[in-house]
Amino acid sequence: MNLLLLNFGYLLMLSALVMRDVLWLRMTMVLAQSVLGYYAWSLGLMNNVMWNTVFVTINVVWTIKILRERRAVALPAHLELLYERHFFPLSRPEFLRWWKLGRRETLREERMTTDGERPRALYFILDGLVRVTRRGEHLTDLPAGHFVAEMSLITGRPANADVHAVDTIEVMRWDVEDLQELRERDPSMWARIQSAIGQDLVAKIQRTERQVASDTPGRAMTAAV
Repeated sequence: MNLLLLNFGYLLMLSALVMRDVLWLRMTMVLAQSVLGYYAWSLGLMNNVMWNTVFVTINVVWTIKILRERRAVALPAHLELLYERHFFPLSRPEFLRWWKLGRRETLREERMTTDGERPRALYFILDGLVRVTRRGEHLTDLPAGHFVAEMSLITGRPANADVHAVDTIEVMRWDVEDLQELRERDPSMWARIQSAIGQDLVAKIQRTERQVASDTPGRAMTAAV
């Protein structure tokens, strides 16, 4: 019987290690270490019992944390529409964390990026229009629903165009330092943010291609800054 418990516990642990979903991994590890702890207790191996109790406790705590993060989150109506249109690669709890990391700002004819310089922030246009120019040449205008400075954030290179607000606009702003900290602290969430940014890049290119179809080849790519 004891040998059966030992093998069952290790089989559960092996199953946990090949699971892709971290929640199921944690729950299976709780069961596996509980079985192994009971096996150790039946043989009087109290040191093993203690360590398996520690492992079970850690995995139970992480399981509760993951369940809380995954529970249904009701977004305010104005954020629900933004989430469904632009940020769906993120879970709703992740989106709220991401949104709270930034701050809403009103810009009045301010420059957001400068050609050849690294931007200090990533912007998402909530209302209004921004103008994209290079060396004084008007390339395109971007309405609400687009990022600004996303290519510089992804590549680490300076912006390839000037972007400034047309009249008064509303934006969400995320400082580069905060985004770098998020990237290091939560790489999986950062990957999903990049996916949302990638969706915007595709939409920008398609939009600009339609606008400048008759212009010089390659100009459509300049909407991404």
